[in-house]
Amino acid sequence: MSSKITIGSDSSDDQLLLGAQPTWKSRLRTRWRLMDRCTRVLFVLLFVIIAAAILTRVLVEVLDPADYWPGPRITIPTERDKENDTAHSDKERREVIKAAMKHAWDGYHQYAFGADELQPVTNKSNNKWGGWGVTLVDALDTLYIMGLHKEFNQGVTHVTAVDFSKATSGFKTPFFEMVIRSLAGLLTAYEMSLDRRLLAKAQEVGDALMPAFDTSSGIPYPRVDVNTGKAVSADRVCLAEAGTVQLEYWKLSELTGNPKYHDAAQRVVDLLDKAEKPYPGLYPIWIDTKSAKLVSGKITLGGQGDSWYEYMLKQYIFSRHSNDQYRRMYEESMDAMKEKMVQRSIYDPNMYYVGDLDSSAKKFSPMYQHLTCFVPGMLALGSKVLDRPDDLELAKSLAYTCYRMYNATATGLSPEYVLFRDSHDKGLSQSFSDGMDEFAITKVSGASDKEKQDGFYLGSNKGYILRPETLESIMILYRVTGDPMYKEWGWEIFKSIDKWTRTASAFSAYKDVTSTKGSSQWTDSMESFFLAETLKYLYLLFSPVDYYSLDEYVFNTEAHPFKLLQTPNL
Repeated sequence: MSSKITIGSDSSDDQLLLGAQPTWKSRLRTRWRLMDRCTRVLFVLLFVIIAAAILTRVLVEVLDPADYWPGPRITIPTERDKENDTAHSDKERREVIKAAMKHAWDGYHQYAFGADELQPVTNKSNNKWGGWGVTLVDALDTLYIMGLHKEFNQGVTHVTAVDFSKATSGFKTPFFEMVIRSLAGLLTAYEMSLDRRLLAKAQEVGDALMPAFDTSSGIPYPRVDVNTGKAVSADRVCLAEAGTVQLEYWKLSELTGNPKYHDAAQRVVDLLDKAEKPYPGLYPIWIDTKSAKLVSGKITLGGQGDSWYEYMLKQYIFSRHSNDQYRRMYEESMDAMKEKMVQRSIYDPNMYYVGDLDSSAKKFSPMYQHLTCFVPGMLALGSKVLDRPDDLELAKSLAYTCYRMYNATATGLSPEYVLFRDSHDKGLSQSFSDGMDEFAITKVSGASDKEKQDGFYLGSNKGYILRPETLESIMILYRVTGDPMYKEWGWEIFKSIDKWTRTASAFSAYKDVTSTKGSSQWTDSMESFFLAETLKYLYLLFSPVDYYSLDEYVFNTEAHPFKLLQTPNL
């Protein structure tokens, strides 16, 4: 046997003895050998967990949710979308709508940047929402969706410097409006860009508005003084204000990992679920903030009630069908609506509408609000998610009425509402205006030829404030049915908006849709939802159906698209 010492080139221990510099591989091997068995098991387990988390995230980002979680598809297959052979015209129309968005943004940027709103006729600005720059925040995700990244970055640079714990001195911030516009706008801008400054600002907004929940019942107050950090006491709050903040606070909980936001908002749902109602599934609009009782007010899927019903379905979709409470409440409400609130024009058998009920659910008002025109889209979504095919047929009939509210006027713009008469010539007075008793049904004068042709007549409020609800339903119905008719309806409406409301700097609300006097009808107002909703829905109508797919996103009531919940049990 040789007495010489053999030095193996692969022995890290020998290398160390001889003073050689160890490689990183040899260091790892040495450390691994020095670990006890338990430490090695824990290390392997940690590696597996991290690898699984990364793989899950890749699947979530890359694959369609329908590929990895059960549930009916909402959107038509992309092949069917392509079969409509509208790709060329769709691209052209999309670019025109994008140019309209840029026109509105450029006007805002030039004359009102950082303010809440541009006044698009006088080119002045206002801070009617407390100075948070609401138009800017509300428009961020629309800019991103349309590929206007320079403009998006302009907005982000500004918004990251805004102190959302402060507002105009003395201003009482409306809880619901700022949740659906500002909180939601920042959350979706973050999910799109992954700029963590936006998530920090979203949490700042969410925290600034949380004092609204500081009531004895958990039903939120309608306003918050963010400067003092306290809610403004009120005896009552309307249904939509209390019941349309749940998606936003749930998303904030998901992204921050803090359940307190979702818990506070969910408590409202639980309370209203248990509240006594005049008819199962129907909710009067006024809620007592102390007792959480439904105390008074009409029953409506229009203003002050609308988005509460919408959010029952959308929370079910957002949760990936994991909470049956939302499904049960939504179906109960839709069954009641169909039984008690849907009527048909006596002049057009294809024209259906959703009216209002009084607080007892016994008196009916034959008025169809533009705000209620979100219902066709909601029903279309629900028809697929919950396998309710009859709801889709009703959605089509209601959407037809909403379209005719535009198509029947001299400008092609829709008024705030239309009115219907019954077979006994009873209805609301033609002089009916906001603030009047909408259940004061009376004998109305004989129907004109135009009413017989249109199927409805107008009240005194003939204004169009750039509302999005009809276009929302049209976009959803196209993506659900694949019927190209909806694209033509949407394009027709856009052309009317562009023709009659475009100003030198942006777009203005229009005073009387029956007047063709043009600029004399401009009201010098452009709500932030025109950029956040109206133009976004139009752009998505002419985009491929898998672009911000209804199977991957749920849109809040201000058209901000949230990715579906990644952890359904949150």
